[in-house]
Amino acid sequence: MVECVIAIDYDKCSGCRTCESICAMAKAGECNPEKARIRIVKIEEYGNTISIPVVCMNCLRPACKVVCPTKAIHKNQKTGVMVVDNKKCIGCSACMYACPFGAITIDRLRGSAFKCDQCDGDPTCVKVCPSNAIEYVKDEEVSMRLRRSCLSKLEGVFITKQP
Repeated sequence: MVECVIAIDYDKCSGCRTCESICAMAKAGECNPEKARIRIVKIEEYGNTISIPVVCMNCLRPACKVVCPTKAIHKNQKTGVMVVDNKKCIGCSACMYACPFGAITIDRLRGSAFKCDQCDGDPTCVKVCPSNAIEYVKDEEVSMRLRRSCLSKLEGVFITKQP
């Protein structure tokens, strides 16, 4: 199975929050960003705003899974994505506190955790992102893109252009 991941180009994100709205509609049936499985974190500093989409990173050794007392978090064998079994989840918040990315939320009304499940391999947020900041790609493509980005930034530092 070729695993795909949601890849985010932070430089392209405009902070429009379209992904949050459509995710909440698709997953919770309401246009409420608090119900979205993707979150836009905005950092404002010195008059500049950076928007960072946050989704589950599907860690190789997920802290959320390790701390779950009811074993409600497990890997979906079809997609390879970590998912929450709402029948087992007791809403204790241990997974939310353990996640280093802040990608898990507790729905207090339902009494259980929720997180991005990549829409079972067809992520809605990818389809609606107007700036193409969110893509669904093979996991090895992400590391290749990061290498290229790093090299292009270093190129400007170490290689000076001749007049």
